[in-house]
Amino acid sequence: MNSPIPIRIDMQKPSMEREFRQALTDPRTKAVVRDALGWDESQVSRFLSGGMGITIDKVDAAISALGAVVTSPAYMDFLAYGAKIGANCHCARAGMGECGRH
Repeated sequence: MNSPIPIRIDMQKPSMEREFRQALTDPRTKAVVRDALGWDESQVSRFLSGGMGITIDKVDAAISALGAVVTSPAYMDFLAYGAKIGANCHCARAGMGECGRH
């Protein structure tokens, strides 16, 4: 009989440094991020080596180029709670508490 194969998934906390490094070293995404920031190759190199940062006026463009969004923990908690009770819970929407709790 076949025995189950253990699967290990290493979950890593998201890292902006890791995302920028990956995006700026991957030939498929490098130009998109570089162009969004208005950088040339020397600036990309200086950024990746720690010799240059992202100026405040470029932060929104940088986050957008990565395909990321900024959100608060409170909003994520709200989404998790909505998913727990069901986004279309007719009981909760009618003021009768969570579905399945009666």
